[in-house]
Amino acid sequence: MPSSAAPATSSRGRGGKFKKYTRGGGRHFSRDLQPADAEGNKVSMWSADARHSDEDEEESSEEESSDDDTGAAASNAEASREDRKAQKKAKKLAAIAKSQGRSVEVGDMPSSDEESEDDDMPANPNHSKAARKQTDASNGVEEITEGVAKINAPGNRKEREALEAQAAKERYLKLQAEGKTDQAKADLARLKLIREQRAAEAERRQAEKEEKDAQDKARKAEIEAREKKLREAAAAAPKKGKKK
Repeated sequence: MPSSAAPATSSRGRGGKFKKYTRGGGRHFSRDLQPADAEGNKVSMWSADARHSDEDEEESSEEESSDDDTGAAASNAEASREDRKAQKKAKKLAAIAKSQGRSVEVGDMPSSDEESEDDDMPANPNHSKAARKQTDASNGVEEITEGVAKINAPGNRKEREALEAQAAKERYLKLQAEGKTDQAKADLARLKLIREQRAAEAERRQAEKEEKDAQDKARKAEIEAREKKLREAAAAAPKKGKKK
């Protein structure tokens, strides 16, 4: 009996080279929504066992989320603590450099002496009463300093201008009294001229007086001489008459 030949098959498979692939696909929904117990038996979704298993799952998920949050918070707190320490060291370094009169360079770290000085600094006011008293005392000194500065410095622009004008006036009067201003020099020159004029006038009056006195004296002497001649003439006249 002749053997039947098997049908020829392609070595490329069913799909072969020209198989068309599709993206996505149909949506498959689970039809087994009913809960099951530990042995695999289906139970009602409203039973106590089903609710207990749901609660256990929720508690486990909450515990996992709380553990994750706790770990993240711890890492954040550690990072913020390191940042605060670095900022504190940078502030201390800047304050020390400012007091010593040098600039702060990137990468500078406080020396052992500076760290010991930091240890000697007052405690945090939130930690001890003594430190709070020190802070209160420093605040009082600052308030007194500000009060003195406010007393010395005028409050507004008008007061400053008035004080400046008063100071300028006092300086001008002082220079004028010393004869160093232009007005003082002009006043002194005018005063000198007045004195010279007065002196010349006094000399002129004195000369006129002396001249008048001399004239009066000469006139008086002339009058006296004339009267003497007249008396002598009157006395000599009768004697001549008796002789005749």
